[in-house]
Amino acid sequence: MPALDELKAAFSDINALRAAGSLMNWDRQIFMPKLGAEARSAQVAILSRMAHEQLVSDKVLNLVSHARPETEEDSAMVAALQRDLDVYTKLPPDLMERRTRVGSDAYEVWKRAKAGSNFSLLEPYLKELVDLSIEMTGHLGYEKHPYDALINLFELGATHADAAGMFETIKAPIVGLVKEIGERGRKIDDSLLIGDWESARLRDVAQEITSGIGYDYDCGRLDVGFNAFCVNLSMADVRMTTRPSNHVKGILSSSLHEMGHGLYEQGSPRKWDRTPLAGGISLAVHESQSRTWENIVGRSKGFWSHFLPVLQGAFPQLDAVLVADFHRCINKVQPELIRVGADELTYNLHILVRFELESDLITKKLEVKDLPEAWNAKYSEYLGLTPPDAASGCLQDVHWSRGMFGYFPTYSMGNLIGAQVWECLTKDIKDTEELMAKGDFEPILTWLTEKIYSKAKTLPPKELITQVTGRPMDASAWLSYVDDKYRRIYEI
Repeated sequence: MPALDELKAAFSDINALRAAGSLMNWDRQIFMPKLGAEARSAQVAILSRMAHEQLVSDKVLNLVSHARPETEEDSAMVAALQRDLDVYTKLPPDLMERRTRVGSDAYEVWKRAKAGSNFSLLEPYLKELVDLSIEMTGHLGYEKHPYDALINLFELGATHADAAGMFETIKAPIVGLVKEIGERGRKIDDSLLIGDWESARLRDVAQEITSGIGYDYDCGRLDVGFNAFCVNLSMADVRMTTRPSNHVKGILSSSLHEMGHGLYEQGSPRKWDRTPLAGGISLAVHESQSRTWENIVGRSKGFWSHFLPVLQGAFPQLDAVLVADFHRCINKVQPELIRVGADELTYNLHILVRFELESDLITKKLEVKDLPEAWNAKYSEYLGLTPPDAASGCLQDVHWSRGMFGYFPTYSMGNLIGAQVWECLTKDIKDTEELMAKGDFEPILTWLTEKIYSKAKTLPPKELITQVTGRPMDASAWLSYVDDKYRRIYEI
């Protein structure tokens, strides 16, 4: 058998182990009995170690070196696998197993710690995860900053300097515009969005809306879980969860966000399913799609011109609400404590807090025990708010309990990339608002599929964004987008 065919077969085994671990993690959050957590942590850790051992095995390394691709597609497949090997061959399998096991255990502890607003419960697990991340930086290596090694795991080629420069560029304009809105902007009362919303009905509305946009429920599902996420088990099995909330934006916005991830995964060519090319190329590109569908599309007037009647059909108390009023409410700018409920303008300040704190944790400038105090200080400085407890403070996100240090900047990178891509999309499709108002999302989804989703992992992220938009990621499109949008909404 040619080396390339053997390589594809070997990767199919690796993919099956990864999918099994992902399915176990999804089940943990949706159906698993409470007392199954201990065994599940051990199971997913073993699967993680086995998948890693097979990926970095001498067999796979030898097959990659001897593969002789004859087509452009096969060349891209070998290159994609080589990019992973360049990183993961540096990480010992036992380290990966320990990280998975601690993260799995910590997730269960995080749920209890958050429910009881008790940081001390999670603290020892978080300290171990920080230590494991620091250990990983030593194996991975870096040129200028240890954070470089971690952010590169989520966004290939990104560095601490890239993230710091991005925030330096957007911070002052955000703060200035928020201040101007507060001083001169038209007042918006969004109380109509707050209430005792029935989660099951909101979930059904979210499913109807996401199905109407183009998410294929023959190849996916939507459940309500403790936190929102999307998992790809195959191109024909892409699962989303959404989170409960007493604000209509909670379930609907998080569902649209996860749908963006899901559409990206479902848009990957089926012929590449379970190969090294399948799925989205990076977290920032992935977040560009989730943030685009959640915000640029999902908070537009055209979108709600079509879908407000669907929401009103489920909740008659909204029958008298006008589209223009709902549009203003869904876009209200107001600093708040919880990241996932934040408006799209102040959202990046939430990410800045997390980026600076995890950078300090990795460089040991900040001890885990001091995290709550440091978190509160930064929220006071950047958003003018002080969390009253750990649940609304440093325990609000799941990421650190899973050892995901280096992930957070990709949200803000996604905001910038999403606006940059949308700028190009609207040059080709000039009537997006009218199309959305008619419920015709096919041209938008087709354009994104052709330009991004169908490329899967054939190109590194920076090359992909340059190919689609004509330039690397920059902040100009996003800054222009939010400035124009919010000046119109607030009449300033």
